[in-house]
Amino acid sequence: MEEIKSFIESFIQDEYTCNKANYDFSISDDGYEEVRLKVEAYFHTVNSDEYWRALEEEDVQELDIEQKELYFQNVGRAISRTLFQIKQYKNPKVGEGLVRWLVNDELFACYISYTENNDLPLDYSTVFYVSQTNEGLKIIYKIRYESDIPEWRHSHYLKINQVKNPGKLVAMEKYKAPEEPNSLADYNSAE
Repeated sequence: MEEIKSFIESFIQDEYTCNKANYDFSISDDGYEEVRLKVEAYFHTVNSDEYWRALEEEDVQELDIEQKELYFQNVGRAISRTLFQIKQYKNPKVGEGLVRWLVNDELFACYISYTENNDLPLDYSTVFYVSQTNEGLKIIYKIRYESDIPEWRHSHYLKINQVKNPGKLVAMEKYKAPEEPNSLADYNSAE
């Protein structure tokens, strides 16, 4: 599990750098592209996240001073995700699109927080599913937690590329408890 923890912590750090750079126009579009591609490389190409920049350098020039100040406040809102726990599963049920890319029957669920300071209690935001694939160790899928509902939601509706059921839980490592009640109850459960 140490390899998975190291992988997801590296992803969290690189994603944080990318999210801050997204709104920091002292970093050129070419500089941003380098950090964006580094983060994108953590994902398997079948379910890749692309992290496109919200505005390009030339678009920022068209903003007035007030709009620029509001936009640049996003740099300060970006925070590094918190890793709460990792669960290891065997024999996952995945869509037929993912089956072709997995090289073994192990799946790791990495429970992490959000990427922006929202002044809410620290809670689950996303589970990134990590597995060994034909492209190496990769994030193959993610689900998002909606704490106001509260429920997990698929990141897309293309069922052939979804993790339908993570499988049989075989191990779990906990690192930091979330603060939000529903996330905390899940964190404290045996599954």
